[in-house]
Amino acid sequence: MPIVSCVVTAEPEKGFQVEKELFEIPGVEVYGGELKEEDNAYYIIVVLDAERYEELEALERKIKSVDGVLQVAVVEAYFLDEFEKIERGEIIPKNPFHGLKRAEKEAERMWLGEDDGEGKEN
Repeated sequence: MPIVSCVVTAEPEKGFQVEKELFEIPGVEVYGGELKEEDNAYYIIVVLDAERYEELEALERKIKSVDGVLQVAVVEAYFLDEFEKIERGEIIPKNPFHGLKRAEKEAERMWLGEDDGEGKEN
């Protein structure tokens, strides 16, 4: 199970409210927040816990959508469990390069003059 520790930076006047809202998001564990006046920011330590990497990305988007959040910085990430499940064939990752072969073939056709540059063969 992927686990990521993060520091969420929030606007100082909205920090406590952001911290409160983070408590309500399933998969987000809040370990506390603190106002740093010298930085003019409110920092919140959180841990994100999910089954798959894609779920972590969704959690990050949800955190970033909270009013007052300025940044989410990853401090440490652990993905070993997910890698082991992939190795055992228990889960199949989505291929982030799924369109690469198609793009390579189109580029090759263009290079050989078999394509008009619009992705259609002559």
